[in-house]
Amino acid sequence: MKRLFKRGLVLGALLLIGALATGLWYHLLRREPAPHFASEAENFKYGSINTAPGFPLYIWEAMLDGMADQLPPGGLGLIQEPGRSTPVGFALRTVGFPGLNANCALCHCGTVQSADGSGQQVYPGAPAQQFDFRAFESFAMKCAEDPRFTAATLMPLIRRRHSLGWFEGWVYRWLLIPATRKKVLEQRDASAWVDRRPPAGPGRTDAFSRLKINFLGLPDDGTTDTSDSVPLWHQQARTGRRLHWNGAGTRVDQDNFLSAVTLIGKPGNLDAATFNRMTNFLWNVKAPAFPSPVKAPLAAQGERVYRQHCAECHAPDGAKTGQVTPQSEVGTDPDFLRMWTPAFQAALKAYRQPPFNFDGMVPSDGYVNPLLDGCWLRAPYLHNGSVPTLADLLQPPAERPTVFFRGGTVYGPDRMGFVSTGPGGFRYDTSVPGNGNRGHIYGTALPATEKTALLEYLKTL
Repeated sequence: MKRLFKRGLVLGALLLIGALATGLWYHLLRREPAPHFASEAENFKYGSINTAPGFPLYIWEAMLDGMADQLPPGGLGLIQEPGRSTPVGFALRTVGFPGLNANCALCHCGTVQSADGSGQQVYPGAPAQQFDFRAFESFAMKCAEDPRFTAATLMPLIRRRHSLGWFEGWVYRWLLIPATRKKVLEQRDASAWVDRRPPAGPGRTDAFSRLKINFLGLPDDGTTDTSDSVPLWHQQARTGRRLHWNGAGTRVDQDNFLSAVTLIGKPGNLDAATFNRMTNFLWNVKAPAFPSPVKAPLAAQGERVYRQHCAECHAPDGAKTGQVTPQSEVGTDPDFLRMWTPAFQAALKAYRQPPFNFDGMVPSDGYVNPLLDGCWLRAPYLHNGSVPTLADLLQPPAERPTVFFRGGTVYGPDRMGFVSTGPGGFRYDTSVPGNGNRGHIYGTALPATEKTALLEYLKTL
């Protein structure tokens, strides 16, 4: 009888362990197929390039519901489309639990709001000039530091939105909430260098410092690399031209992988099928057309001005298009160039985890002359986003705004740029290190009538 009793206890214990293991596997490790999107644009906005578990969706929702006071006054600048459960740039994928992972659209999908606030148009591939990456990070970190980031506070908020079973609730209470808080605080500590840089504001990022310090493990060298997000449309037209703001890249495929690696954490996390689908979309998608009527006769006059003063550096057939103009000649803020140290470039070249290979990186002493397709949607201008409109860029540096407000989404078609006179939004001060608006004096001496015509033609590109 004792032997049978012991066997029963052993069997019961094994069954209990098996049930526990099965439950933990189901709620922490099981992999469901990633959502499929029939549209290439929708796949770009919401597709998952990361196979790793994401930030728990239910906890993110509870943070927004219960700690909204930690949000910055201007919000995060995320694009929320009607009928979507997640903002643009966030892929929803279940690895044990529904999780959010960032994709390329987080920094490369822009929006224009109608002046009366009645609607928005979303442009995949455009710079996300409205999204504040640092504010997004800061919100998560402040929440993790908040005494309210506990199961006692978050679980009722989660249950208000979702019906959880007993075991699932146990997993969130005792495992996911503590683990999420711990991970965010670790990221806060690893990103302490950010606080030693000037605030970036919406539409700008410290992407290369993150790559240097958090991914490649290089020491903080104190350089400032704050730069505007770039448009990613029609990458086919960029083949054979220098890439990045300073022309350090020479291959479109390596450039895309370089952008992806900071999102996925490590190469083994890449969802190659979705990523390839996204890059194929970017290879072909054209820049969006200007949304307002263009005055054709005036644009024809402007084309002649463009051909005389701009085409050599910016037209598809320009002799200098896609090449680098030395900083000593173009005269724009040099801080971004100082960030590309020999140690950084050597570390990139030495990195070998196929298909992540960055041996195409080259030194640069200036800034690249980009194609101007869709230039109307690239505001603010220059590599650091220091000039709010194209009309301002055609003024001598001394006459350009020294303070303006970034992050707005209402577009001013006459001056070709987002409304930035404020107040409201992020206060951009050109006296801050890395924020200089000098240089690029090309076209600044043109007569006012020719500038007006040139702006009208640029709307057609």
